[in-house]
Amino acid sequence: MKKFPKRYKVITAAVCMCSLLIPALAGCGKAGGNDEKDTPVITIFNRVNPEVVIEDNPILKRLGEKTGVVIEYNAPPINNYDEKLQITMASETLPDIIYNWHAADSYYESWAKDGLLAELDDKLPNYPNILATVSEECLEAVRSTNTGKLHAIPKTNYDNYWGIIINHVWLENLNLNMPTTLEEFKEVCHAFTYNDPDGNGKDDTYAFSFEKGLSLTAFQAAFGLADVRDTDGNYKIMQKRSGYIPYLTYIRELYADGVIDPEFITNERGTPQEKLIAGKAGIILNHQNGVMGCLPTDPDACEKYTYIGPLKQPGGESVCYVSPSIWGMWMISADADVDQCLSLIDYAMSDEGFQLLGVGTEEYYNSYDLKTRQIDRTEEQAQNYAKVTSGYLEFAHAKDGTSPIIAYALTQEHIDKYNADYNAMKENTTIVWTPSVKAPLMTTFSNDNPDLVTKLAEYEVKYVVGEIDEAAFTQFLNDEYFPAAEAMEQDYIQWMEAYESQK
Repeated sequence: MKKFPKRYKVITAAVCMCSLLIPALAGCGKAGGNDEKDTPVITIFNRVNPEVVIEDNPILKRLGEKTGVVIEYNAPPINNYDEKLQITMASETLPDIIYNWHAADSYYESWAKDGLLAELDDKLPNYPNILATVSEECLEAVRSTNTGKLHAIPKTNYDNYWGIIINHVWLENLNLNMPTTLEEFKEVCHAFTYNDPDGNGKDDTYAFSFEKGLSLTAFQAAFGLADVRDTDGNYKIMQKRSGYIPYLTYIRELYADGVIDPEFITNERGTPQEKLIAGKAGIILNHQNGVMGCLPTDPDACEKYTYIGPLKQPGGESVCYVSPSIWGMWMISADADVDQCLSLIDYAMSDEGFQLLGVGTEEYYNSYDLKTRQIDRTEEQAQNYAKVTSGYLEFAHAKDGTSPIIAYALTQEHIDKYNADYNAMKENTTIVWTPSVKAPLMTTFSNDNPDLVTKLAEYEVKYVVGEIDEAAFTQFLNDEYFPAAEAMEQDYIQWMEAYESQK
C-alpha cells in the first residue's frame, strides 16, 4: 500500500448509515418501502455522454450491489452541465457525490469556503484503493486554497506525454527522416508545405496545424518552458524564462515561412486532427493516444501517422514535462454520509471496480487483461458497451497512469502500433515530472486580470504573425504585464520553493 503523507492521521471510522428516509437529492437516505429491504441510497450528479443509458443501467446496478447501496443518478446533458451544476449547488439539498469536470476551479473554492463540501483529509487513510490509485500530487492539485483541506477526490486520467503526430507517409514520399531537432523540424515543415508531399501535383498542403492560442506544450518543452528552475537556477513565471522569447520567435519564423496553418487563430478543438486526416496538414500536436484518436475517422491512421516526443532542446535532449493528470474530481456534499460515499469510490478504484466501470461485465467482451489493458470483443459487444458505460461514468479513468483500455485500439495491430510509438518516445525522451501549481495568486490571476491576460495572448499572436516586432512585444511585457504580475510571481516563486523543500 502507498505510504501516506505524515500530515494525515490514521483513524478508525465506522460507516454510518442514514436512518431516515430522505428525498433523493437530499443526501444519503434509504431506498424502498414496506415491500423492499432498507438499503442506503447514494445520489450522484455527473455529466455523461448521451450514448449511455442511465435508467436501469446494469453497470450502476452491479456497482450498487458490490457496495451495498442503491445508486440514484442524475446525468444532465453535457452541453448544459455547467449550468445545471450551478443550479444544483445553489439548491437547499445537494447530491451526495458531485462531479466537477473543471477540477479545482473558482467555483469549487467558493463551495469549499461556504461549507457545502465535506472535509476528507482525516478519512482518506481508511480507503486504500483511493490512496493506491490517486497520487499525492493529484490530491494536492485539488486541495482548496481557501480552506487548506481536501473536499474532493480527483478522477485520475492517463498521464499525458505531449508530443507530435506526423504523417510519416509524407516523410517517405519526400525521402525525409523523422525530425528530432528544431532545425530538422523547420526543414520538414518547409518540404511538407512546398514540395507536394501527397503527390497530387497541387499546392494544397501546409505543414503544421494547431488549436487557437500559442500554448504549444510540445514546443514549449523544447525551450524549457515548464515549472522547473530556469537556466540560471531560479524559478520564474513563464514570460520571464530565458526560453520564452526564443520560443515565440521560433513559431514566428515558421509562420513567416508560410508553413503554419493560417487558420490557427480560429481553430477549435479537434480541427487540427480533421485537417491532418483530410490531408491538408501533415503535423499536429497531441499525446500518446493521438494516433489512436484518428482511427474512428481514418481506419488507416496507424499506417499513416507516427507519434514522437518533443523536439530536442537546443544543444540538449528531448524533454517531456509531465504534471499530474486528472479529469475533474468527485466532490462530496457536507451533508452526505461521507464514509458511505468514500466506500463506493474506493471500490470503484479497486482493480475489480476499475474493470467493471472501464470495460463492463463479461457480456461486453470475450477476454480482458487488466495488466496489459488488452481487450478482445466484437463490434456488437463494443456497441452494447457504449450504451452502459464510458470514460465519463468511471470514477477513475486511469490506474498506474493508464486507462482501462487503449482508446480506439480494436485490433492487436493497433495495440502494437500504440506500444511501438509510446515505447520509442520513452526510450528517446527524458521525462520530468512537474507539480500542479497551487500558488493562490497564480490560480486566480486570470480571473482577477482578464483584460490583461487577453491582451497578453493578443500580443503573442501579433508578434508571431509579424504585426509587431520584438521591441514592441517586450515593451508591453515590461510596462504592463510584469508590473501587474509582480505579486503573483513572488507568490509562485515561494510556492515552488516550498514544494521543492517538501519533496
